[in-house]
Amino acid sequence: MSGTDVKLSVAIIAMNEERNIERCLASVHGIADEVVVVDSGSTDRTLEICAAHGARVVHQAFLGHIEQKNLAWSLTTGTHVLSLDADEALSDALRASLLAWKTEGTKNPHADVVWAVHRLTNYRGHWVRHGGWYPDRKVRLAGRDAALWTGENPHDRLEAKSKQAREVRLKGDLLHHSYYDLADHLNQIHFFSDIAALASNRRQPSSRLEIWARQGFQFLKNVLLRGGWRDGRAGWQIAWWSAHATGEKYRKISDRVRGIQRLRAAGRSEVRRIWICRTDGIGDGVVTLPIAGWLRQEASSGVELVWVCRPYAAAVGEACADIDRVVTWSPGAPLPSKEALPDLVILAYPDRALLTLLVAAGVPVVAGSARRMWTWRHLSHGVWQSRKRSGHHEGWHGLQLLAPVRLLPGMAKPGRQLPGPSADLAQWLHMRPLPLPSIIADKAEWKVPGRKVAVHPGSHGSANNLAMPRYAELIAALVAAGWQVWVTGTAAERQTMAGLPWHLAGVVDATGEMDVLALMGFLGQTQLCIAASTGPLHLAAAMGTPVVGLFGAAAPVWPERWRPIGPHVDVLVADRAAPDGGLDLEASQIVMAAERATDRAARSVLD
Repeated sequence: MSGTDVKLSVAIIAMNEERNIERCLASVHGIADEVVVVDSGSTDRTLEICAAHGARVVHQAFLGHIEQKNLAWSLTTGTHVLSLDADEALSDALRASLLAWKTEGTKNPHADVVWAVHRLTNYRGHWVRHGGWYPDRKVRLAGRDAALWTGENPHDRLEAKSKQAREVRLKGDLLHHSYYDLADHLNQIHFFSDIAALASNRRQPSSRLEIWARQGFQFLKNVLLRGGWRDGRAGWQIAWWSAHATGEKYRKISDRVRGIQRLRAAGRSEVRRIWICRTDGIGDGVVTLPIAGWLRQEASSGVELVWVCRPYAAAVGEACADIDRVVTWSPGAPLPSKEALPDLVILAYPDRALLTLLVAAGVPVVAGSARRMWTWRHLSHGVWQSRKRSGHHEGWHGLQLLAPVRLLPGMAKPGRQLPGPSADLAQWLHMRPLPLPSIIADKAEWKVPGRKVAVHPGSHGSANNLAMPRYAELIAALVAAGWQVWVTGTAAERQTMAGLPWHLAGVVDATGEMDVLALMGFLGQTQLCIAASTGPLHLAAAMGTPVVGLFGAAAPVWPERWRPIGPHVDVLVADRAAPDGGLDLEASQIVMAAERATDRAARSVLD
């Protein structure tokens, strides 16, 4: 076989790697004759940086690490290919080795030889040389037709096609900048444990004890047997989180295998119908709807999303663009026919009577909070988070109920994580616009020009609230500020509102006139809604209306958990009770917040 001049191609896969890829590209400058980057959908500056360095970019939705790297390899035109990850870069010593290798003369690209490097990882500012992380020997260079990526996702490796191939090590280290902070490590753990669970055909762990034992052994192996302690604090942290990663992997394998087994036992191969069950209040239902939005975005096409609620809350599900069908249920009522039952239930509210019926009906997979003895016994997949004082939103906690079931066939795309606690839940809450109900549109007061605010004084005792005399002061102050005030509530709540200033021009009594669907249409047409943490406040926010929510500072009825979800939300928090027993908030404070909220919403429309 005759020799040929060496032309070195560099193959890289990337997605949102603006933090790393410039370092990677700069390190191969002057060595690479060609750089090919396969990008799987970057939305940051990755593509701009690649263009500035003269790299050829090919767009491809993520196929898996092995498939993506083989694609990048196949798109190169050099005689030899160096494969790099975007968060890797050549050390000075490795650059020198590659330059010497390249200038040695001619090389046969079909020769049975591959070149390996030692990879050195930087963990939160510390170069890790123990604990099994170094020397992390990797084959990364070969003739273009002499090797391919193989293995089992996410554990890929470059292998020579010939079993007689000889491996030669290049001097110098490949510098791996993968972990800038703990969040990076946790993201890697979640991502790779997902892929491992999806790729695994192993049996599920026999018990939680087995998972704990595997975690303990992983910790001891890394910190003691592999000498991780020699890396100081970083070594102990790596050992701890590596043990956590082992637990995550086997928990996900266990959840997925158990779910698949239950689906198959019921004659199903994948999840095709999901019930999202919230059988308490209207506001509780609204903040649970992001589950439907996330599933509609992530689940396979054709999956039917069914909202299960009490009859009085049916309009909440009917108005949600992500819900295909609404099923109403009341205690004592039976479930629908067997043909209409789901493959998977998300029990967002721990309704014991409903759970009993679901289990008796043989629904394969039921996920929910396992923090009660009876839910722990009957749920197929449980989540153990406490909500009362976690400081996280109720909607976020609802989404976490998907954690043990999202890797089932028909559910989330591989590697797509559930949102973190700081995520904007409004992106998964999609309500249909509703018309103004005729009962409101026909009123003479509605036809009067001016700003209209819905004030809802009631709360059924489910939330901290203003005392009624303070609502009277608030309504009078709003009227004085030029607002037309529409007071909403049920006919029963109207009996508690005798002290409100009904006699003022600009105050409209809309109590007892609208069902939930009509109320949603009305709230969607007002310029503002003011209320405590009640159903109307959450409905108005979801419909896109600016809202001012009135809250106390103490858990569990606090804005950390019950802040409305919507594009224009303001909250006022009273850190103590007033002498009248209600929230200690002054009418002037609330009117100022109302003006700020509406001004901000108006500016956002102009922007």
